[in-house]
Amino acid sequence: MKNLYFTGKKYKIIFCFLIGLLFILNFETLFAREVSLEEAVQWGVLNNLDLQNLRYNIEDIQRNLEILEAGKSFQVDLSITPIWRFGGKDNSYLIEMEEGRFAPDTKLSLSTKKILTSDLNLSSEVTWQSENLAEHSMDTLAEETKASIRLDQRLYPKTWTEQERQVYSLENSIKMKLEELRWKEIEKQIEFIEKYLALIRLQEQLDITFDRVKLAEGELERVKAQIELGEGGYQQESEAIIALEESKNKQWSISLELSQARKQWLLLLNLPDEVTVKFDSDTVLIETLFTQMENLPISNQIHDILIAQALEDNYQVQNSMLEKDELLKELQWAKDASKPEVNLSGGYAYPENDWFVMLDFKVNLADGGVQKLKIKQKEENMKRKEISTIYLMEMIKLEAQQLLDKDEYNQLVLQTSLMSLEKEQEKVKVIEQQYQKGAISIVQRESNLLSLKEKELSLKQIYDQWFINRLKLAHFIGFLPKGV
Repeated sequence: MKNLYFTGKKYKIIFCFLIGLLFILNFETLFAREVSLEEAVQWGVLNNLDLQNLRYNIEDIQRNLEILEAGKSFQVDLSITPIWRFGGKDNSYLIEMEEGRFAPDTKLSLSTKKILTSDLNLSSEVTWQSENLAEHSMDTLAEETKASIRLDQRLYPKTWTEQERQVYSLENSIKMKLEELRWKEIEKQIEFIEKYLALIRLQEQLDITFDRVKLAEGELERVKAQIELGEGGYQQESEAIIALEESKNKQWSISLELSQARKQWLLLLNLPDEVTVKFDSDTVLIETLFTQMENLPISNQIHDILIAQALEDNYQVQNSMLEKDELLKELQWAKDASKPEVNLSGGYAYPENDWFVMLDFKVNLADGGVQKLKIKQKEENMKRKEISTIYLMEMIKLEAQQLLDKDEYNQLVLQTSLMSLEKEQEKVKVIEQQYQKGAISIVQRESNLLSLKEKELSLKQIYDQWFINRLKLAHFIGFLPKGV
């Protein structure tokens, strides 16, 4: 029986070990995997450090709003104050509880506050003070208790409370941060794709340099063979060696650039080290976006409409308008602060059994011109904001026009590059015919084929520039409200 118990225990241990091993393998498979561009972009939007900082700022503002909201509920404070007296005209000794032990006076206060409406507050207070806590019963404690309840209402001026102003300012800040976040998310998506395409082109460029190195090595071997046959000179060998070293240097330079660019891109997306990305320019995301950008309704006839749309949709203009509204309110609040104040109060006091109503009138007779200076400051802030808003709008118009002009320029460059590529393709056909007839060497043929590849790569890069600029333009004029 004992053997059966230990055998069962052994199988349980093995079973738990296998389950744990399976979990670890699945965990590694989850993270150590290859993801598509779409998945990488989604991850980047959620985990990019700049965007995370923006989200943290929004959360911080929301927490401050919650703190202000919590302040509207009942606020209850308890205060206990012992008072030791060391003799005087009316109190020449301490109260002695026991031999060598003296008791202080004790004052206890319990207060509550509640904001009922923007201009109506409720407050109450219960206080008790005794010279000797040990000598009092509950009945005598109740007799020495004092209590009051009070309502305070502001009658004039009808202005915002400090708490309402803080709430308004924080809500405005959240609106502006959310608009900035929405805008920056799309900007980052375009940046992710731009750098992704640059990595692909660098890899293609590196592949061409590998072929260049192989070609240079082959040329050097051919020259050495000619020298051995007495058909070549050492000058040709030196030129071949220099050409090979230059090809290797370029290969090393591009390889280093590619490695650094890949690390920067992964850091930009904040991808885990275990995740790899599949690099392919023919992804569904890029093909879909490319088609959308080709069909983007852009023409010289509607440039003014597109620029006006850019002004309407730009988050900076919208946020500037919100800031202007807030400055207007601050100016009004500054003017309200210089007005007389009229407050109405009423309440009840125990044990006096006293009901009371008070009308409080307060006016500032002299402040050294402080309030006038504050109003003037707010007016100056308004003027500066109007000037800065006009300047901002002009800058956005200029940026929109630059993007439109660049789009037109990119199209012209594309047409020229296509013609240049066609010419290169015709040249390669002639070279191929000459090679077939034995008029040129294989090295010359391969060199021209590599030149054609470089022309094709250059055309791809120009297409990428046109594509990315169109994405930026589409975003700027509001054609990508939900991102890519």
